[in-house]
Amino acid sequence: MNKSITQANQNDKQISKSIKKFFKRFHISSALKASNAYKKNGIPVIEIFQYLFLL
Repeated sequence: MNKSITQANQNDKQISKSIKKFFKRFHISSALKASNAYKKNGIPVIEIFQYLFLL
């Protein structure tokens, strides 16, 4: 059973890496700034978008 949990965690990390590569490749951060998507403090907007892509 622990194997499947570990494997699922590794899969999540791989998906997260893929999403980060996608965001860098297509300059999503710049697009968010250009569209005035920002916050004053707390978690950066780019991290929120990356989390939403994980869902």
